[in-house]
Amino acid sequence: MNDQPGNIVTQCFAWLAALAAGLGITTQDMVYMTFGLISVGISVVSFINGRIDAQRLRKEDEKRTRLLQDYLEELQNKTLPESGLPATAKALREVLKQAGVRH
Repeated sequence: MNDQPGNIVTQCFAWLAALAAGLGITTQDMVYMTFGLISVGISVVSFINGRIDAQRLRKEDEKRTRLLQDYLEELQNKTLPESGLPATAKALREVLKQAGVRH
C-alpha cells in the first residue's frame, strides 16, 4: 500500500466528506451550503456596519445643526444692527425663517 502522510487540506476534505455522508447529502451540496452560510454572514455584517455608519452620520448632522442654531441664536442675542451681520448669517436667518424653524 502507498502510505503517505495526509496534509491538512486532505484531512479537511476527508472530514467534510464524512460529515456530508453522515447527513446523507453530497459533498458538493455541503460545500454550496458552507459558502452560502459564509455569504449570509458577510451580508449581515455589511448590513450592521451600514446601520452603524448611518447612525454616526445622523449624529454628526445633529451636532452640526445644533452648532449652527447656537451660532444663529448668539448672533440674534448680540443685537447687532442688520448691516453688522455677516452675509452668510443673514442668508441663514432668512432660510430658517422661511423654513419655519424656531430659535
